[in-house]
Amino acid sequence: MTDELEKGETQAEVPVHTMPDDSPAWALAERASWHLLDKTARDIVVMDLRGRSDVCDFFVVASGQSDVHVKALGRQLPDGLYPAGHKPKGIEGMDDGRWVLLDFFDVVVHIFQEQTREYFQLEKLWGDAPRLDLAPKWFASEAVQARHSDLTFTTLAGSDGAD
Repeated sequence: MTDELEKGETQAEVPVHTMPDDSPAWALAERASWHLLDKTARDIVVMDLRGRSDVCDFFVVASGQSDVHVKALGRQLPDGLYPAGHKPKGIEGMDDGRWVLLDFFDVVVHIFQEQTREYFQLEKLWGDAPRLDLAPKWFASEAVQARHSDLTFTTLAGSDGAD
């Protein structure tokens, strides 16, 4: 998409998407969110960037409780997604542990320490993007379980889903 419009053309509106949908990118974002929650990540948000970014379709944003926790989430997420055929094409921030970025091409996962997340405010930067907050109760639905029948949802059963 170019910044310049031909004479007589008008800027097309950003297409409206809904979450969840049947796209492979949504399935990956949802699966990544489950794995993060399963390892006690907090405040997970999926942002739909389709039509807003050429970089990826979805951001998954999560918080870890410390640099050790953030790094552990960053190490464990690829292990959890690999059996489903997903391997990150890039990982950044593992040395420091304040912000780990995992690039799965259509989905980019950001795992922050809470203070770093507040500082960078990705949710505000992409404030016009549709977003969905995913708590453990999201994964209790039959629809989600049907989409990801290979995941064991009982590991999240003890959580009430409160933020």
